[in-house]
Amino acid sequence: MKPLSTATRLSMSLAALSISVLLTAQSIGLVPDPSRLALKGRKDLCESLAITFSSAAQRGDIASLRASGKFLMARNADVLSIGLRLANGTLAAQSGEHERHWTAEKTTAGHSTASHVQVPILRNNQPWGSLEVCFKPLGAHGIWGFFQNPVTKLIMFMASFGFLAYLVYLRRTLKYLDPSAVIPERVKSMLDTLAEGVLVLDQRERIVLANDAFAELAGVSAASLVGRSAAELQWKAQDSASEKFPWTTCLKGGETLKGTPLRLISENLTRALTVNCAPIHGVNGATRGALLTFDDVTIIEETNAQLRETLIKLEKSQDEIERQNVELQALASTDPLTGCRNRRSFYPELQTEWSAAQRYGKSLALVMLDVDHFKKINDTHGHSVGDQVLQGVSKILRTMARDTDLVCRYGGEEFCILLPYADVVAAFNAAERYRAAIEAERCGGVAVTASFGVSALHLGARDAQEILDQADKSLYAAKRSGRNRVVRWDQMPAQIEVASAKPVEAPKEAQKFTGPIAFHAVTALMSALDHRDKSTAGHSRRVADLCVTAARGLMSARECFILEIAALLHDIGKMGVPDSVLRKPGPLTEEEWKLMHTHDRMGVEILSAAFGSNALTEMVAHHHVWYQPKTPEGAAPSGEKIPLGARLLSIADAYDAMVSNRPYRKGRSRQEAFAELRRAAGTQFDPALVEKFIQATGVPDAPGAPAHVEMNDEKAIRIRLDLAKLAAAADCNDLTTIAEAARALAEATSGDISSVAERVATLQQAVSHSGSPEADLERIVAIARELQELCRSAESSGSEAPIQQETSAAAVR
Repeated sequence: MKPLSTATRLSMSLAALSISVLLTAQSIGLVPDPSRLALKGRKDLCESLAITFSSAAQRGDIASLRASGKFLMARNADVLSIGLRLANGTLAAQSGEHERHWTAEKTTAGHSTASHVQVPILRNNQPWGSLEVCFKPLGAHGIWGFFQNPVTKLIMFMASFGFLAYLVYLRRTLKYLDPSAVIPERVKSMLDTLAEGVLVLDQRERIVLANDAFAELAGVSAASLVGRSAAELQWKAQDSASEKFPWTTCLKGGETLKGTPLRLISENLTRALTVNCAPIHGVNGATRGALLTFDDVTIIEETNAQLRETLIKLEKSQDEIERQNVELQALASTDPLTGCRNRRSFYPELQTEWSAAQRYGKSLALVMLDVDHFKKINDTHGHSVGDQVLQGVSKILRTMARDTDLVCRYGGEEFCILLPYADVVAAFNAAERYRAAIEAERCGGVAVTASFGVSALHLGARDAQEILDQADKSLYAAKRSGRNRVVRWDQMPAQIEVASAKPVEAPKEAQKFTGPIAFHAVTALMSALDHRDKSTAGHSRRVADLCVTAARGLMSARECFILEIAALLHDIGKMGVPDSVLRKPGPLTEEEWKLMHTHDRMGVEILSAAFGSNALTEMVAHHHVWYQPKTPEGAAPSGEKIPLGARLLSIADAYDAMVSNRPYRKGRSRQEAFAELRRAAGTQFDPALVEKFIQATGVPDAPGAPAHVEMNDEKAIRIRLDLAKLAAAADCNDLTTIAEAARALAEATSGDISSVAERVATLQQAVSHSGSPEADLERIVAIARELQELCRSAESSGSEAPIQQETSAAAVR
């Protein structure tokens, strides 16, 4: 059974106390007795009436007596009847039914009662008769009479109405009393020091105490909270399905609740809170109230919301980055002019197919072709037509090749086609179809032909590089025997010399090949170098392209392959140089230079252990050796004894360092770099190779041709990707996408002062031009072609991150 509330018990006590006071007052006569007053009134009435009747009796005026009795009964409802009885017992006069109301038993020995009053009347001082008056009884008898008693009614009224009045009054009074007065001041002070909000509730969920921290959360004073119901505050449950407050559950069930989320709205602010509720038990174990603590987690929730939003943006950004990486990977492995695979992405595919064919005993063939008289086409019609010729040839090759074939632009006007599951006969027939199609098609408006060399796995090649070398020598034989033909490795004419005519020949003891070089390992090392220092990796790629360009006609395909790997990995030893030295923005000290020079030895050791190729190791080991040493006796070789690849690598390395920008100086122009190479020819560099390098890489800019620009490979790829989007949009007349691509190009070249940035600015002007759309699109396409040409130029001569010091043309890291 639920115990009575404090207000109810106090009201009952006060009502009982009031009844006791009334009874005490009655017992001492302070409360008037209605019966006594009524008897006194009847007595006075009867005495007055007796005087009137005595006077009438003296005169013998009976009629007057009857009239007076009737008048009295009409005025007094308590009088039932009035009679005048003579001394002999005869009823002389009566008013009302006196005989019925009056009985002898009502009087005892002539004494009157409360309802029957008898007053004697004298005549000449002798008893003459008596006046008899019948009154209504003063009150009922028994239980009903008890309840009809006015005192009883007053007591019952006080017991009921007084109790209710006290209850209402006490409830209102207790609500405005300060219940916190029962809590010691030291406890309040201690609770006010807490950073978390604290509430103490009673059984009816009213606030008994609130500390300053909670008052600050609610935006009101602590004193104004006392006595209010906790539910009156503007709460908002975080879980809309929750209908009860946690303290309600705590008070009803007596259980402790932790970490319930709630929101409190105050001063137009919504605060996120976590509520902990613990019941307060009395002496008998009953729940007397609850202790609530509130932790403000608003900032945490806002931070979490921001983190979630950031995470969503990062996920979207990651998806976009992954998509762009796929596009960039495709661009990085694709030749920008022809759309074929580039040479560097072709090597891993070649080695993979070679290994698979060796393992499973399948056929594999390789076709190499070269556009005949391509230099003459460039000189006669210009480089733009030459590009169109290469694009036309590549389109024929890619259209006619099988889905499993891999078409690669090997370099310049040279292409390579890998044919899995094909023997030499099938490859020869495919090459004949390619040759006939090229001869029949006018590429770029010019009639062209091509020479082909074919080799296959079963013709004795020991590794992937050797089958490439066989196809290259077969191609050379086809060109020597009249061009526009296909030559198989197993059908090489005996009278044709397959060795390339080399103006400069390396010593035979330097040309040592001890085994195949896995290009997958080269790719892994380049990835590690790129992660370690992107600028060094970019420099290495550019040097490799320069070396391959300069080595054409001087070295076989196999030797060019090894030279390219040597150029890619010639700075691999920098992975062991500390960042404080490698990334130093200014010139190095003497001690730092000593440390930097150790990277050459570390690189040689890495390559020797990784590949076991003497030719590769010697190229890297000697690429810093001077052609004519300063001292006549030296341990290192000199002159023609230096491997040919090392001499070419030395020139390409120095050239790229000279044309690259540094934080402390601008890169030299190509003509200035060529002049420096010629100045150092004969001492630092092989003079014949210097001229060959300049001839292969230093064709002067034609009038109106795009100016030389410098940028890193990644930026060039990024710009090419945006240019591809722009070209596709221009084909569809989609000006919106064109504008987006132009903005992306502007962002990619922001802060540049190169010709690329100038062309991009011109492109944006063309996009926003108010002229006809047709005229704008023509101009946009023209500018896009110029940008593509600039990007192709930039890939071979882009800037590199800073090197530390330059003492001569070759004094580079």
